[in-house]
Amino acid sequence: MKKYNTITVMTLLAIALMFTSCSDFLNTNPTDRLPSDQVETLDDAEKIVNGFYINMKWNDYYGTPLMLLGETRGDDLRPRRETGGYAQIYNYEFTPSLNSYSGIWSTAYNVIMNTNVFLNIWDDIPATSVDETAKKDDLKGQALTVRAFCHFDIARVYGYPYQKDSGASLGAVKGNRIINLGEQVERSPVKETYEFIIQDLTEALPLLSKDKNHGNFNYWGAKGLLARVYLYMGDYDNAFKHANEILTDADNPYTLISNAAYADSWGKPDSPETMLELLTSAFSHIDDNGGVDSWYYVLWHGEGFSAGNLIPTDAWLAILDEDPDDVRHSLTIQRTEGGVTFRWLAKFPGNNGDGDFKINNPMIMRLSEIYLIAAEAALMKSSPDQSKADDYLHKIRERANPSTAQITATVDDVLKERRKEFIGEGHRYFDLGRLGLTVNRDTPDNKLPASSEYKVVDPWNMQGNQFQVILPLSNYERSSNKAAFQNPGYPD
Repeated sequence: MKKYNTITVMTLLAIALMFTSCSDFLNTNPTDRLPSDQVETLDDAEKIVNGFYINMKWNDYYGTPLMLLGETRGDDLRPRRETGGYAQIYNYEFTPSLNSYSGIWSTAYNVIMNTNVFLNIWDDIPATSVDETAKKDDLKGQALTVRAFCHFDIARVYGYPYQKDSGASLGAVKGNRIINLGEQVERSPVKETYEFIIQDLTEALPLLSKDKNHGNFNYWGAKGLLARVYLYMGDYDNAFKHANEILTDADNPYTLISNAAYADSWGKPDSPETMLELLTSAFSHIDDNGGVDSWYYVLWHGEGFSAGNLIPTDAWLAILDEDPDDVRHSLTIQRTEGGVTFRWLAKFPGNNGDGDFKINNPMIMRLSEIYLIAAEAALMKSSPDQSKADDYLHKIRERANPSTAQITATVDDVLKERRKEFIGEGHRYFDLGRLGLTVNRDTPDNKLPASSEYKVVDPWNMQGNQFQVILPLSNYERSSNKAAFQNPGYPD
């Protein structure tokens, strides 16, 4: 049996068993040299792959900033006071020297480099039976999908939306191989980044298991991610193709939660429609502080808890209130704080049923998203299919209120449904950005506390201070890799 001695194999096994801090990927030194530790079994390999998801849920990636960037840059959630609610993100006050949100880049690349080390040793991982070979293939498929997923996040956080300029702007440093210490690597255009993502997902799909795999990517999650990627690109034919195939495949093990079970499902991990969530528990937190550094801390709505600071906007509540019988009203709660009454988002009560709101699983993909991708793409594809769009949109509207009538769907209807369904899950700003829609905070409660101005943002406009619709690379990242050029408008 061959021995696997690569410097990062030891690191990967450690990540699988314990939390580690995430170093910048160009300050690590993954090579194909082998230390004393060995990967001798498929169980060892599985622990390595499971470790990828631990870093992804951490509070410098999905545990905090990715969700905040998807929500508080939009028009559905806002801080109710100036401090404690990430007001700089709400106001697009990004600078290369402020690192409170820059961990996405370094953590995503930490995961990417670990997937590359794993893929580098994958051929020599032993598998003798049919079942072992299938498991080995599935692990490779997961590694490819995770690598694609992290590149997708880098592209949409640090690159302009694909449809703005057909992907011509700066995207990710393409992590398609092991990158050595001190190596200087340029950023690829967004278009090339997306092409690489699609290549990885296309290779991964036939390798992945179609069985449920709670907390990990499987075939359905990878196919859903591919549909999402095509949606962001404006390739509606392919977005519809992959979403529709999921929804019409008899082997698909996921089903929509019923109207009656919807409200309680948010306190129960592994619901029937959850295609991927990142797992947390009392022993596996989002951060080193018991979840206090997660965004669920500032989102919390409980009585007597003054740190909760993110609340739905009047604009979002007005959309929800259009249907008083919408089950999603159960995910809001009215509470008075400091003599002022607010309606709070009560969507994330914690996983354990013990009131510990800090232990929530970051939600990555649900079957409801696939329905809404299919509905939007059906309307926008080269041969529009109004009937499919109507049916798929109705599935989500009917789940929210079984007595609702079916409507003739429009893209605006689909986007409105996405707002109601996905608040708090990190989608809203990216929906506005991918379509070039203005972030228009035109209601009084959308003024930042103590401010007299509204914030109007055009995600496709680079004039004035609009360059801040995408994040800068931090000074630390730039000093590590000067070939990765800074985004326009930011000091280099």
